Amino acid sequence: MIYSDVFLGDNKFPLLAFAIHNGNYMPPELLQNCGIDADTRLREEDPYTNGFAECFPNRIIVQTSRFAVDLNRPPEKAVYQKPEDAWGLQVRKMPIADNLYTKLLKAYADWYQIIRYQIERLLKIHSTLIILDLHSYNHRRGGPDVAPDPQTQNPDLILGRNNLPESVYPIVENLRLLLDGNPFQNIKLDCRCDIKFSGGHFSRWVNQTFGNKVLCLTIEFKKIFMDEWTGELNLPAYFQLKEIFQTAVLKWMSEITSLEKKG
Repeated sequence: MIYSDVFLGDNKFPLLAFAIHNGNYMPPELLQNCGIDADTRLREEDPYTNGFAECFPNRIIVQTSRFAVDLNRPPEKAVYQKPEDAWGLQVRKMPIADNLYTKLLKAYADWYQIIRYQIERLLKIHSTLIILDLHSYNHRRGGPDVAPDPQTQNPDLILGRNNLPESVYPIVENLRLLLDGNPFQNIKLDCRCDIKFSGGHFSRWVNQTFGNKVLCLTIEFKKIFMDEWTGELNLPAYFQLKEIFQTAVLKWMSEITSLEKKG
């Protein structure tokens, strides 16, 4: 019930990118019980985050909607059932049947087992591994014709490090500096840490499970590359942001490798 595209194109590259909220697919038995329309679902998903993951040879892109199973929440909260589970949205027309709920939780557990296997496999090759947990977020919640939410609490990129030990904060800061201030369209990118979003269950699970062998960093892209109300992609902005992101991460990775060699 959880569909993922797994691409492991370069075992020698010590990075694995995830887009776990990218998906829009709803299993038929959940779609017919869905209490919100397709546009609302899409607005609360993270469309096009697959493109940021595709900047790297090793990536796992989830195609199933978070409104089926949310992989960024602990199992007891992974299946939205009531409005308070999903920002006040009436996500179900009626309660999910017990047998279907059990099936969804098994799919959740199976997915995490697969991810554990893939990470362990890469750790047999690399002493340390970088994992990027890629998301996007809305900043025009007042409506399509209302001014964007204030920049003070809505940076263009957010690095969520709350699930990481403070000892690696300097490493995260190096990436932030590589991203912050880059010219983008008619602005300079504003990249900050732990503003609004600091990381969810997935990054917490990775960092707790694998300890100092893995650095799992959550990255939130403000939807400045698309129209969050219509879902329309701004291709020039999207391609530019992907290039900035890929260039910064690859430079960051080379700096980390150089430090490890010196160490």
